[in-house]
Amino acid sequence: MSIDDILFPGAEPKVIGAGYGFTEGPAADEHGNVYFSDGQHDSIYYYVPGQPPVLFVNDSTDANGMMLNTRGELYVCEGAAYRVVAIDVRTKQKRVLCSQIDGQHFNEPNDLAIDLHDGFYFSDPNYQHRGQPTVMKQDVYYCSADGRVSRVSTVCFKPNGVLLSADDRTLYVADARGQRIFRYDVLGPGQLANERLWIDRLGANPDGLTLDEHDNLYVCCGKAGIKVFDKHGQPLGTIDVFAANCCFGGPDFSTLMVASADRFLAIPTKITGMKPLPVRAKAQAAPARPCLSASA
Repeated sequence: MSIDDILFPGAEPKVIGAGYGFTEGPAADEHGNVYFSDGQHDSIYYYVPGQPPVLFVNDSTDANGMMLNTRGELYVCEGAAYRVVAIDVRTKQKRVLCSQIDGQHFNEPNDLAIDLHDGFYFSDPNYQHRGQPTVMKQDVYYCSADGRVSRVSTVCFKPNGVLLSADDRTLYVADARGQRIFRYDVLGPGQLANERLWIDRLGANPDGLTLDEHDNLYVCCGKAGIKVFDKHGQPLGTIDVFAANCCFGGPDFSTLMVASADRFLAIPTKITGMKPLPVRAKAQAAPARPCLSASA
């Protein structure tokens, strides 16, 4: 594949919304509607294709990376509040999932990836969004569904984007300061093995990550654009747009939704992105159809 197999000729990003502080953390629901955050204003917005984005909540402190769990709750990294929370999208009630390890609060939870067990991996760098000091090494953690937190990756200088493959068997971790991507095999919830440097010398600081149906990896690199790599880690090309984070949304999950500084953008593509976790969880839980014999 090449970038021409992903983008339509002359495709231009459509501005869905503008005038935000700094957009981040796009997360699609099972219908292809997308939540995105504006951490500078402690806000989260909700976008339904064909309609303007609407304010979802304005009390999510330094909201950054987000994702919906198997039940449709919205998990949010609230960086400057040192925690990850779950928000009921119907009632907007919030519960804290984790806020510390070994009695020490986190630096600034930044991005997360939820597994099929509703446990999640999250990065804990410190960009000092509210001037807070770094209190411990900047690492990656796993929080189980029952709230147990463990440190699972210590290799990054400043971890940022984290992403699970659709089958929960591979974890990608972006090292923003090291300008590289690491890849792990996932043996079970919070159990990583075979740490390896997957993409080196990006030439830019990686931020958010996503995957498409072909297991191509999209690496958001700010003003350097979205760098796309195939499943072997080989470069396919760059989507020339400022990008902090992205996900696929829209009714058929073929629109690349991009958090782009003070704007939120949509880019139509020729391919389909990885489906949101609620969709994948339902597909996994669905009983197999019985096979009918020729004589039936």
